[in-house]
Amino acid sequence: MRELASIRKDINSVDSAIRELFLLRMSLAHEVAETKAQSDDKIYKPDREAEIIEQRSAGMEEEVRLKYIALLQSMIRASREYQYSEILRLNPEKFPFHPSSEMLKPKTVFYQGVPGAYQELAARALFPECEPVNVPTWEEVFQSVRDGKADVGVVPVENTTAGTVSAVYDLLLDYDLSINRSYIKKISHCLAAVPGATMADIRSVCSHPHALPQCSAFISAHGFTAIEAANTAIAAQNVRDQGDVSLAAICSREAAERYGLSILAEGINDMQHNETRFIAVSKTLTCQPEDNRIEIAFHIPNASGTLITVLDTIAHYGIDMTEIHSRPLKDSPWCYVFYVDFTGNMRDHAVQSLLYQLHEELPYIKVIGSYCVPNE
Repeated sequence: MRELASIRKDINSVDSAIRELFLLRMSLAHEVAETKAQSDDKIYKPDREAEIIEQRSAGMEEEVRLKYIALLQSMIRASREYQYSEILRLNPEKFPFHPSSEMLKPKTVFYQGVPGAYQELAARALFPECEPVNVPTWEEVFQSVRDGKADVGVVPVENTTAGTVSAVYDLLLDYDLSINRSYIKKISHCLAAVPGATMADIRSVCSHPHALPQCSAFISAHGFTAIEAANTAIAAQNVRDQGDVSLAAICSREAAERYGLSILAEGINDMQHNETRFIAVSKTLTCQPEDNRIEIAFHIPNASGTLITVLDTIAHYGIDMTEIHSRPLKDSPWCYVFYVDFTGNMRDHAVQSLLYQLHEELPYIKVIGSYCVPNE
């Protein structure tokens, strides 16, 4: 049996040889890219890749064969990614997405709810030069933007306690709108009732379906019955209009004050680090120099390993994925659309190469947002 030091010396020699051969293979991939840039030939040919892997792994002992296939697949993928990058350097016009460089300067901004809603506060923070207009539903926000009644709509997409607002993501695709800005607001809920009511009087609380679970411990501890309302500010409005001392709203301090309610308790959310991310949507995909986040939506074939392949591809470009979730694909049972948020700017070469590759290899992809998250 050989000494370990001797074995390691041979491993180092093999690794050095592999390094040189890998660099040679990448130089050949560069030549392929130059050729395909002229011929407009497809880079990704899954049938040919499968044939290569089958031929070159034939005759190996099964356990070693599986490891070699993994190595071969990784090398082929690296070669393919390198080709996409090089073709874009040679032909930048092949980039399939064309965001506007114009700054978003809306004159009309719509939000869902009534004055005093967190969405109104977010709209004012994002666009202080505009007077926000309220409509009853999120869908009406999207319809108004699509139809030109509003330049921009402001809607919530995620809360640190309650999670993703799935309905908003569905509407983004249904109405073909784009995310242009993002705003994170710290949410501090209060319990508000009609003047003269005391904590002992309260039997029921009403609020938005996302606000209620954010205060579940408080509601449970007091034995309150939870009632859903379309919006936290609408809940405050309802409490004012009903004048029932046994009914309270879970809402913002601003909403309570606007509708003349007395605040019985503040900071009642279960988690004090409770934040909601709001987005501004418009008909135009934009990209500003300060943008540092991109959001995409895509479908994948319903086959084993397809999602991990996409996620690996993102990682191979050195791009940090910050969020992923899925929604059922309408009219296609057990199929899904995936939403992925990652860091970067659409003018960056690595980001463009990634998006170009995904556009070429996936059955559907849409860039649904380019925006800035402060302090990235």
